[in-house]
Amino acid sequence: MENNKSDIDSLIAGFLTHSLNEEEAQRLSRWLDEDVSHRKEFSRLRSTWIVAGHEEDEKKFDPQQNWMSIEKRIKPGSFMWNSRFAPWWYAASLLVCFALGAVVTLYFSRETQAPQATMATTATTVSAPLGSKSNIILPDGSTVWLNAGSEIYYSSDFGIENRNLQLTGEAFFDVKSDSLNPFHVHTSGMTVKALGTRFNIKAYPDDPTMVATLEEGIIDVEIQTSSGGKITSQSVQLKPKEQLVIQKTLNNAIIAKSAPDPVQKIVQKTVQKTAIRQSDIKQVIITPNVKTELSTSWKDSKWIIRDEPLGLFAGSLERRYNLHIQFASEELYEYNFSGTFENETVEQMLTALSLAAPINYKLDKNHVVLSLNQKDKEKFNKILKSKK
Repeated sequence: MENNKSDIDSLIAGFLTHSLNEEEAQRLSRWLDEDVSHRKEFSRLRSTWIVAGHEEDEKKFDPQQNWMSIEKRIKPGSFMWNSRFAPWWYAASLLVCFALGAVVTLYFSRETQAPQATMATTATTVSAPLGSKSNIILPDGSTVWLNAGSEIYYSSDFGIENRNLQLTGEAFFDVKSDSLNPFHVHTSGMTVKALGTRFNIKAYPDDPTMVATLEEGIIDVEIQTSSGGKITSQSVQLKPKEQLVIQKTLNNAIIAKSAPDPVQKIVQKTVQKTAIRQSDIKQVIITPNVKTELSTSWKDSKWIIRDEPLGLFAGSLERRYNLHIQFASEELYEYNFSGTFENETVEQMLTALSLAAPINYKLDKNHVVLSLNQKDKEKFNKILKSKK
């Protein structure tokens, strides 16, 4: 699908003011489906639109008035007005609001490191930027911890008519009990239903697995898969200290860095379920009696890691520290890493990696290159053999 930026800006502006027709809404939806960067751009623009003082309600938005305030700042003769350009009222106003919102966002992210929250008449978006964590209380009293690079979306009637929310990334939920109003967490291809429980969901689009870990209570997990245009589902129930792992094919692994991001439709007013292609699922595993702290300690003061392959652990490091990690040698993927960390810095973590495996690292701002230390490789392999 080919779209130029001006068309997309006009569609986004139309969405913000409820002026899209059905065909335009479908075009915007398809554009959002194409890439996770499109969805992030849409979310950012929508957030700054509201931060700058606008609401997603055409009755409270006067495009003519907004355009005139912008036009006054343009030198005479620098712009030729034509009624055919009416949709650009919205786009031009959006750009001004984005500039203002960017300054506000930068100030608060530096001073408070607070979660980015957007309140609207139809939906709320809460995100934890890369390099941070967020803790929020939902309208129903439930508590959510968001890991770095994660977002949740829920409607304005959350806790009243429903308790549905959509998650991209990783979150820990402490759900308030309400037997008459079940709590639903939707991710791409998986929905978790709870009444009053504590559980963790890890569903980053570019990770090789989707994981649901139950700390206490009971949850029902529905897995949606698609094949030949048909969507099917299977349900499993998890009991305390059980973990469900959906392993994707290698093409979806973070090591390959080539996975298409799953569809997340945020144009719709209600949470949309999406499915995983059956060919993308390698296997589904339920493991009892797991150490839940290995899946949930990311939110606590002590971060516990046990036997994590470095090729997978790198994704967690990238999000936790807002890094880009490059492997100079694929041989490093298979080295396992363990440790318990508290308020660790990037340098401390990288030093720990170099002690746990034959690794050299080079850190330049937020870019890290990991390479194989040939001198230490033989010594390290001898130690591993002696432990077997």
